[in-house]
Amino acid sequence: MRALMVLLALASWALAQTLRLPERAPAGEPLVLEGENLPQGRFPLLLEGPHGTETLEVEVREGRFSLTLTPKDPGHYRLVLSLPSGPLEARFQVLPPEPPSLTPDGLRLPWGLVPLPPGDWLGPLVEGNRVYVAQGLLVVEAGLEGEGLRFHFAPARIKELRPGPEALLETGRTLALPFPPLPFEGKEEDLASLKPLLDFFQPPRPWPYFAYWALDPKDLTPEDLAAYRESLRGRGHRPELFHGQEGVVRMAEAARALLREDPERARALAETLLAATPLFPNSLEFFHEVAEALEAQGHPEEALRYREALGWLKAWLPPALPEGRLALGTLAVAYLALLLYLFLLYLPAQLRDLKPVGGFLRGFFRHPLLRLRHLTLAYASLGERALALGLLLLLVGGVLLYGLDQRAREALFAPPLDRGTLATEAAQDFLRGLPALPAVKAHLGYALLSEAPKEAAALLGASGLPFALALKGKAAEAYAKAPWDGGVRAALGLGTDPWGERTPGPSARTLYLTLLQVAWTRFLEDPLRGFLGLSLPLPQGARVWAFLTLFLLLVYHLLAFFLPRPKGAPPALWSRLVRLLLPGSLGFSSGLGAVLLLLAAYGFWAFLQGEPAYLLLAYGIHLLLWIGALRRPA
Repeated sequence: MRALMVLLALASWALAQTLRLPERAPAGEPLVLEGENLPQGRFPLLLEGPHGTETLEVEVREGRFSLTLTPKDPGHYRLVLSLPSGPLEARFQVLPPEPPSLTPDGLRLPWGLVPLPPGDWLGPLVEGNRVYVAQGLLVVEAGLEGEGLRFHFAPARIKELRPGPEALLETGRTLALPFPPLPFEGKEEDLASLKPLLDFFQPPRPWPYFAYWALDPKDLTPEDLAAYRESLRGRGHRPELFHGQEGVVRMAEAARALLREDPERARALAETLLAATPLFPNSLEFFHEVAEALEAQGHPEEALRYREALGWLKAWLPPALPEGRLALGTLAVAYLALLLYLFLLYLPAQLRDLKPVGGFLRGFFRHPLLRLRHLTLAYASLGERALALGLLLLLVGGVLLYGLDQRAREALFAPPLDRGTLATEAAQDFLRGLPALPAVKAHLGYALLSEAPKEAAALLGASGLPFALALKGKAAEAYAKAPWDGGVRAALGLGTDPWGERTPGPSARTLYLTLLQVAWTRFLEDPLRGFLGLSLPLPQGARVWAFLTLFLLLVYHLLAFFLPRPKGAPPALWSRLVRLLLPGSLGFSSGLGAVLLLLAAYGFWAFLQGEPAYLLLAYGIHLLLWIGALRRPA
């Protein structure tokens, strides 16, 4: 009876031995295996899964043990614990891991949740054990196994993530991750959307230069400014080219505001602007202000350095032309005043000679050929005809020069040429769309140096510009043309300019002259279309009439040289009165008259601006000459 009771106790104890674990668990996540009512000691544990068998060992203390398992492969698993009383078995199933997904709280991964700020996130894209999501200019990379985050800055807004991994940008370009160091081609709103991402993630620095534009310039540290300068240089930006980005302008505005509040920080910002992006809107005035502030603060050496740099910057910018509209207005007033003077001076003789052919207006219909012989310029002297034609040619040339200059400057100081580099895809496409002039090919060749060296070499060979010669290995020829060019001097080992050693390249001035040549070439190919495309202060509809008017006036003046001058002189009293009206009318043959005429025309516009001195001077000299002429016979 006692033996039977012992056997029953042993059986009940054996039946109470259990292995406890979840029936199902996702792959890659830990699960806990627990044993209860087990004998003391160490026992082998056999784990059978989809990819074979593994032997483990567990240690039982006080009848219990606990073991953490992390099965990675989906499938059915079997556990066998070998005990003195016999094997103890348990089974469980490992489910495939849930694919990464975007949730309102962030990026759901097998190991947990990656918090993401609100916004339109792209992805997730899974490549191997890496997961990518993107918003705006930023790509966030995470690992399926719980590794830390990585960040990638795109040079333009990302439209789509593709296997590779690759990113399709808003510009239409597809780039592989990690992104190559390309210049920024995004927009200001892209930087505005980048700011909250930087605040949320706090990516490790250094960043690309355009990421710093998303921050307040006053918050940039010296380390940030150093990384900013290095990034600009590494992504193909040149100090000789114009930087019109709003980020550069904001940095200059911050420096100007800090000149009195925090001079040290203002100097750091100004130094960064001078070293990396010295050409930007109103940069000459800005650096002049900085030089004056430094001198006032007791730093004459630094002030001198800025003043010396201004000379280099002026040489890189397009040549300064006189005030275009004022010059055109002066020529137009002088020309119209001369025509009015000649019309009034010879009107009596003209009316006298036109009576037989029907009069001043009816003669055009009754005897048109005879009427043409009595045009106003037919009565003018050869000198007066030449002066009128000269003023008209100056006016036409001024209109063309002004229009071509404005068109070239508009292209130079606007996207895609105002990014401080020609390495952007938009700038290269712009250059490809221009006429295939040698200067255009040289700039395109420079832009393609890093992407297509062979094509770049062929394009550079067609030009004699200094930077093109230096890039072709003809640095001596380049030096003969541009001995002050820093890139050319560096190529010859003759030192460099304040911006350090760098590859020879174009400046804003060479690019401007190329654009001016392009505009002139297009005008010659189709004068009417080219004239309509000029940047003139005229409505688009009035430009056709302006072109026809100038063309007909040229024909009229040229025709006048073939018309015989009718005999007879205007009445003396009438002639003296008319000559009194126009400064310079007494001395056109000597050249002094033309000077007085232009002075009076300029004085007319100055008088409208409240400065009558020039007009009074012209009329004062003219009046003295007119009074002196009264003593001579008419």
